[in-house]
Parts: sequence; structure tokens; C-alpha cells
Amino acid sequence: MEKAFNEIIQSVKAYSQNARIEGVEVQEMVRGVQELIIGVKKDLQFGHLIMFGLGGIFVEVLKDITFGIVPVDKQEALSMIRKIKSYKLLTGFRNLPEADIPAIVETILKVSKLCEDFPEINQLDINPLVVKSKGNGIVMVDARIILNN
Repeated sequence: MEKAFNEIIQSVKAYSQNARIEGVEVQEMVRGVQELIIGVKKDLQFGHLIMFGLGGIFVEVLKDITFGIVPVDKQEALSMIRKIKSYKLLTGFRNLPEADIPAIVETILKVSKLCEDFPEINQLDINPLVVKSKGNGIVMVDARIILNN
């Protein structure tokens, strides 16, 4: 860990001698079956809209996403997951491990509940959300929440 820290500091200093380094963040490399995205946007007419799809570069390239209106129940969350065109990638397609679908459903439900409990949420973005193999859960790698002014 110390070696990696020193390499990062040296790299920054090589790039800019006058760089002001306030710290270095180190986090575990998370691997799983697939990267997902869950997002929320508050619409003036409909309220909170929740979005689900493949994350990482897939959301930018394929734009394979589905939407639901908060509050989302278990059946609707499962329907959102099944509606994406790339759903097969979550089901053990071509020797890929099967993703933990119940963990994805639970995460969508928790995000929906969060929006109900905190109506001041204007936007929420979890990307990537790494889903592991069946029974092994899900890991939120990066998230951002924007509140109303």
C-alpha cells in the first residue's frame, strides 16, 4: 500500500511540481457479473422517475435503460430489470455467471424508498453499481445525490 501511495505522489509531482496534494483515496477493486446504473430524476409533473440499466460504458453506448415512477414495488422493480434489452447478460448467458437479481430488485426498492422519505432529492446517480453472482449481493462503487435548492 505504501509503495502504491508513493508511486501516485511521484506521478502527480512529475506531472506538476506545484501540485497541491490534499490526499489519496484508495479503494478496493470491485469485480462482479455486470456493472449497472440506477438513477433518479425529479419531474415536476410525475415526481421522482427511477431509471435502471447496464452501467459503465454500456449506458453511454447502448442507452439500454428502463424507467419507473416512485414508489416502485417489487413486481415493478423486477419488470424494469426484465425490460432492458440486455437482460440475458444478467441470467447466465454464454457461461457468464447468473447475476444476483434479488439484490438488484432490493436496491431499486431502497432507492425508491429513499426518494419517498427525502422528497428534496432532485437527482440521484449510482454508476457503477456492481452486481455479483447469484446470492453474493451488490456493491455501490460511486454515487451522487443532488438536492433541491
